[in-house]
Amino acid sequence: MRMLNSRRGSNMKHLDLNSNGVNKKITANILSDDMMRKIGFSDLSPDNWFFIKTVHEDRFSSISFSVTIPKDGSDIRIDILDDAFGQPYDYQYMINRGGAPEVAYKVATKVEYWMSYLKDAGVLEGHEEGDYI
Repeated sequence: MRMLNSRRGSNMKHLDLNSNGVNKKITANILSDDMMRKIGFSDLSPDNWFFIKTVHEDRFSSISFSVTIPKDGSDIRIDILDDAFGQPYDYQYMINRGGAPEVAYKVATKVEYWMSYLKDAGVLEGHEEGDYI
């Protein structure tokens, strides 16, 4: 069990993470193939369901939100990536430390929208708005 020993603020101390660094509270439910596709997932790989959305795009950058759900029931993966650099965009850290760029707040709003969408669809559970992902 990995823990986040955080400088990120008091609400994130001792956060349990899964093997992919995702908040352990967030779990997935795999619905029927038709429902997963209707919600927006693809399964181009036979082992995983993939959901990806752009949460910020301008002439300088693109940031994507993706959820990978292994079909074998192992730990889910949620990534918010700076597509230009191929690395995580940790908007939550930036916001919690203070002085975050405006784009971090826009990304936060869009990520929460998609997390809520997936939760309402019955695919994700355990996430509450504002929780560390």
